[in-house]
Amino acid sequence: MVKTGCEDRFKDAAAEKLASKGDFSKLYFFKKQMKSRAGSSFLEPLFPGYIFMETEKLEYSSIDLLKKINGFYHFLFNNVSPQRIQGEDLEYYSAFRKNGEILGLSKVSFDENQRIVIVDGPLKGFEGKIIRVNRRCQRVTISIDMFSDQKKVDLCYSEVAGI
Repeated sequence: MVKTGCEDRFKDAAAEKLASKGDFSKLYFFKKQMKSRAGSSFLEPLFPGYIFMETEKLEYSSIDLLKKINGFYHFLFNNVSPQRIQGEDLEYYSAFRKNGEILGLSKVSFDENQRIVIVDGPLKGFEGKIIRVNRRCQRVTISIDMFSDQKKVDLCYSEVAGI
């Protein structure tokens, strides 16, 4: 976790410092594409304050280096010995990661019972986790049990004609 609002700056500084010591771990800061009521697009953090790191082996020297970067708060799940993401958390991470760092709009359809059906995009596969649909703003709120906590995430969608 890093200071909210400083994620991009932290990610860039961390990537530069890690690369300078020969550690080419990949860092990700996920954002979601959103639309205002006026229809203009903007990006918003998917998980504010979270930077994800993919690495083969996390060296203690890398841990110490990351802790010294301005805006660093702590590693999940503890700061002494960071743990790999596993189980359902890894499945969620992998689902978001396959779409890249910027999650675009999902394509959805509504069936005759007004149920939402995800056709394509980053929401595909979250049918059972949708907790609210705002058709007027074309947003879907999903609930994710991630990192021993329940996270609610708003994502935009575009409606398509029947399946």
